[in-house]
Amino acid sequence: MSRIATVFGATGKQGSSVVRALLADGTFKPRAVTRDPDSPAAKKLAGQGAEVVKADMADKEAVKKAVTGAEVVFLVTAPFTSTTEVVQGTNIIDESKAAGVKFLVFSTLPSIKGLSNGKYPNVSVAEEKVEIQAYLKASGIPYACIGTGSFLENLLVNHLGLPPFAKTDTGYVMHSYGKPDMTFSWTWIGHDMGPAVTALFKQYETRNTEVLGQTFVLGVARATVKEIAAEFAKGLGKPVEVKCLEKCEIPMVNDMYAFTIEYEWYPGVPVPDTRLEKLGVKMGTAVDFAKTVLKPHLGE
Repeated sequence: MSRIATVFGATGKQGSSVVRALLADGTFKPRAVTRDPDSPAAKKLAGQGAEVVKADMADKEAVKKAVTGAEVVFLVTAPFTSTTEVVQGTNIIDESKAAGVKFLVFSTLPSIKGLSNGKYPNVSVAEEKVEIQAYLKASGIPYACIGTGSFLENLLVNHLGLPPFAKTDTGYVMHSYGKPDMTFSWTWIGHDMGPAVTALFKQYETRNTEVLGQTFVLGVARATVKEIAAEFAKGLGKPVEVKCLEKCEIPMVNDMYAFTIEYEWYPGVPVPDTRLEKLGVKMGTAVDFAKTVLKPHLGE
């Protein structure tokens, strides 16, 4: 009988990474949950061998069907939708508990409000996840959480209409927000989330003291924007200059960058997280990201 792993957000950056890793590993059969099973991304997952099911995280009955028979669940919530992340998360936790799910991994963020002693209280994408994490802990379901940093993939997205990477005579200018010397935990989500979740799924019973109740940090490095640009330069073989835009059009994002200038996202946790490395997770590097993702993206 197949061991089923239900993966929410299966066509997004995080969920698709998990589905790919599960398919490559073979221990669990991924059940890929999406709102649109007819999308090209969903059809691609089905073609690769995943079971694709339709469910909106706001629909408890659909969520119930998605988790029925699953041994393990990966939960990532979607911000900026008509349903709050808290409703999405609690629906999945409730139905997972009722279905007898044995282990759940939740993609989370730290409390910006808490780490800043209340200075930045309005970063809802973080605070809602903190609320979900507390609910998960109280639910009694065996669980682990994975905290993410700033996605390397997001550096490929335009900033205020400016290309993220603009060609110069000798190399590139990388546009970002905030300040060049602010420090992030950087996450290569497409490369590392899948293997990390797969490792936790495979070892939640055999190495339970190292897995259960933990909040791991998924990251390739803790580095400034300038330092990560220098790593990209190594992978591209060309210099990368940084130009930062101090403000964007979204107040919450401005608060996130202001927080990052003053505080650390995951104080006291090494990045890469040695706890994940001990569980056999080998993180990518910013240099490899530049070689395998950024370089083709730039047409190099």
